[in-house]
Amino acid sequence: MSLNEFNPILWADTLLPALRANLVFGNLFNDNYEGTISRMGDTVRINAIGDITISSYSKDTDLAAPQSLSDAQTSLVISQAKYYNFIVDDVDMAQNHPQVMTEAMSWAAYDLALGIDNYLAGFYVDAATQISGTPAYPVYTAVGASAGTTGTAYDQLVQVSQRLSEQKVPKVGRWCVIPPWITTLLLMDPRFTSFNTPEANSQITNASLDAAQGLSNDAYRGRILGMDVYESINAPHISGTVGSASSVDIVLASHRMAFTKALGLAKTEAYRPPLRFGDAVKGLTLYGAKTVRPQAAVAATFTHP
Repeated sequence: MSLNEFNPILWADTLLPALRANLVFGNLFNDNYEGTISRMGDTVRINAIGDITISSYSKDTDLAAPQSLSDAQTSLVISQAKYYNFIVDDVDMAQNHPQVMTEAMSWAAYDLALGIDNYLAGFYVDAATQISGTPAYPVYTAVGASAGTTGTAYDQLVQVSQRLSEQKVPKVGRWCVIPPWITTLLLMDPRFTSFNTPEANSQITNASLDAAQGLSNDAYRGRILGMDVYESINAPHISGTVGSASSVDIVLASHRMAFTKALGLAKTEAYRPPLRFGDAVKGLTLYGAKTVRPQAAVAATFTHP
């Protein structure tokens, strides 16, 4: 579409910043096996060793035959290919400030990242543990009348953390991703807010992620039993109206060891289309992901009260 509507008499010095979602899942998956893959269909073979048998030793008794190690192999395939391709006409470029191309490029990169984030969020279906819950709005006295019940979002998330413990998931590096309406419920619960003051969180070294890994601080909401809590509108939505009563959403709780992702190719080219007077830009991204330790993930279904 032409940028004719971008031609007012006077142009502002800057473009109005666009509203963008926090991209969370892409930073919570590890990239341990990315290697040198570069093409659509490239595959990484991931090997794992099963449990070792421990036997009781008896003096003066022969040992059992040595155990043959089992090889649990899985494959990470670069299966996703997404591109963009747009043009800014020379006439529009002459009349408009160069921020138009800059903002268009920024949007193209963001939309690709958003697609990857939504793709990764869908891996909740691989979690070894799938549980459901229906948190209710908490009604508190001074000490919290609902404390210890299963009716609040906080209590539900405590139980999610418990399930991770039962599955031998390391306590350091646990995370969960919640939709915004669950954040609202947590902020009404003094058990959550009293442990998540800015002063307290400033003293915590986030074992899951830090700014160097690209996760916006806007996404971090605090901790529950050492489990880092992040908010994202990309948290899987199952049914109902987003953020309204009866909305059904998924909270994925896990550890970076559970899921891995790989970027096969990220390529951007600027060019001049032969039948147009204008600058065009096209970009291609290849990527894939795999659940490598499903037992280190819990997917909990939450229904908005």
